[in-house]
Amino acid sequence: MNKNTENTIVPHEHHSHNHDCCCHSHEHKEVTLNDVEKSFLKNLAERNCLPISRFVMSSTTQEEARFVALSPVHIIALDDSMEAVKKIGAMLSGLEENQLITLDYDIPIRGYEYELYKNSELFLYFKETIKEGATKDKFLCDTAEIELGSMELTKYGIEILSKLEA
Repeated sequence: MNKNTENTIVPHEHHSHNHDCCCHSHEHKEVTLNDVEKSFLKNLAERNCLPISRFVMSSTTQEEARFVALSPVHIIALDDSMEAVKKIGAMLSGLEENQLITLDYDIPIRGYEYELYKNSELFLYFKETIKEGATKDKFLCDTAEIELGSMELTKYGIEILSKLEA
């Protein structure tokens, strides 16, 4: 990969090389990272993985009624605001779209209790909102759930991060 500007990484061209990255199935597009994204990727690299979740609403009476209400959710403090969580979520979605990280809602971190997520003001508010909605006619969902997962760098994300640190 070639570094074009301070924040832009241009994908390498494939010739006859053999390395262990996720680029065998498709080409990567140009990736532009801001300072917050670079800092987040470095933090993730230091920890190997970080917790994520998504808030889901469902129905106890109609099995097929299941909707993701907020995703991805990365909680930093119990009192994180909706605005802050959505901002982080948008960044994480962008990093995933650029194939730099994976967001796996079915792979929780072993030994991590997720208490920060389960007890966050945002999830408690979500549960109360679903509970209140369930009392109204024609409100389909009556259950608030939280799916607990993890995120980590992809091989491509590691490659990009190493280029940024070079």
